[in-house]
Amino acid sequence: MKFTCNKEELVKGINIVIRAAYGKYQKSILECIHIIARDGRLTLDTFDTTTAIKTTIYAEVGEPGQTAIPARIFYDIVSKFPAGEICFEREGSTILVKGENSKASLQEMDAEQFPSFPALEGEQLTINRRVFREMVDKTAFSAYIGEDKPIFTGLLFETDPDAGRIHVVGIDGIRLAKNSAPISCKEKIRAIVPAKTLKEASRIIGDEDSDISLYFSQSVCFITCEDTIIYTRLLDGEFMNYESIIPREYKTRVRIEGKMIARSLELMLVLAKEDGSNLIRMEIGNSSLKLGSASEYGAAQDEVPIFMEGEVLKIAFNAKYLLDVFRVVEDKEVFMEFDSRLKPCVIRPIEGDKFLYLVVPVNVAS
Repeated sequence: MKFTCNKEELVKGINIVIRAAYGKYQKSILECIHIIARDGRLTLDTFDTTTAIKTTIYAEVGEPGQTAIPARIFYDIVSKFPAGEICFEREGSTILVKGENSKASLQEMDAEQFPSFPALEGEQLTINRRVFREMVDKTAFSAYIGEDKPIFTGLLFETDPDAGRIHVVGIDGIRLAKNSAPISCKEKIRAIVPAKTLKEASRIIGDEDSDISLYFSQSVCFITCEDTIIYTRLLDGEFMNYESIIPREYKTRVRIEGKMIARSLELMLVLAKEDGSNLIRMEIGNSSLKLGSASEYGAAQDEVPIFMEGEVLKIAFNAKYLLDVFRVVEDKEVFMEFDSRLKPCVIRPIEGDKFLYLVVPVNVAS
């Protein structure tokens, strides 16, 4: 095997696939990047048993072939080479790497043992990459982190062909995030995709104004973007009926500026986070929302102007959960709806249904 490629393009390709090689599989083929050189292209792929990523870059291929090199070592070596062309050539069981004034030799593993990249399958959806990235980034924070509720470590992708909509939903037991967008689809899809994979996909695809494709089968999902394919197994199980937990009525509704409440929550967290509770108290009045937090280091108060309808209310929250929402909401103003101090707060747009967030309050003495 012998090929030459541009160092910057190779580093970019490694960065795309490397996350699927890291993890629990030290000293095994799964810690490697699988490299195939042929037909003027270099294919890089990684696989960690549940997720696989593949991308291709241009290369001058002198002798076609394949190899497998530990991903971390491969990246660390290549990234430290000077800019320009890098030549790779097999010599026995090692791969010689040569730059303008630099060289290295890397031990390879048996590429024949590397798992074959899964064949593309499933129902295809086409979606703008900016829309996809926005939907993922604005819901993934609400996915469960832990091993005891595996079904909630994923995001639900749900299509409604009649309405021409796609919904992405995340739940962790304390909060719910839902984002929706128009889409053209013929079949109803309901699939739970690991949030970890979707975050990685969001990082990889960027925010160019062009389309990507999603493929859903009964057990797997593919995301394709130009020369890159991301594969993941779907989470097995039934996602909860999230619509049943969203309150349909409210006794108090607040119209508030997102940036103002975000700034106030950040101020409250300075002290609230010190004891690990992130607890803040809120008092909703006719024209203002008062916030307060305290710890052994002191106390803080703030007041945000609002338009309120309904009943005055005192309620408490984990400030971090609210702040996570307002950090991703871009609308100038939103509605916050409350039924009582013990029932979830619903955050929704002033117009339309492009997003909905639900945050459960903290039960403290009023």
